[in-house]
Amino acid sequence: MTEAKKPAKDVTITLNGVTFTVPAGSKVKDAAAAAGVEIPALKIDPATCKGCTLCVKACENGAISGNKKEPHTIDQEKCVRCGECLAKCKTGSIVPA
Repeated sequence: MTEAKKPAKDVTITLNGVTFTVPAGSKVKDAAAAAGVEIPALKIDPATCKGCTLCVKACENGAISGNKKEPHTIDQEKCVRCGECLAKCKTGSIVPA
């Protein structure tokens, strides 16, 4: 028996005062560029991060690390500012650095 995946959903992101929608199946960086927004260096707010690991799974560069149920961190050397973590974070803990 295979596990059913949840259908992708549109995600709304606000960066630098500009709100844009990332259509399901699209890349955050592409949607941001279309809205005229440059994704800045990002950090994770330890006060609100629950350590769910959704951002870790979304990061294709392995720039995010941390233990489950503990605040995570972004390695600025590895981060390519793609913004995929922004679309996955349900607590809004990923913010401009």
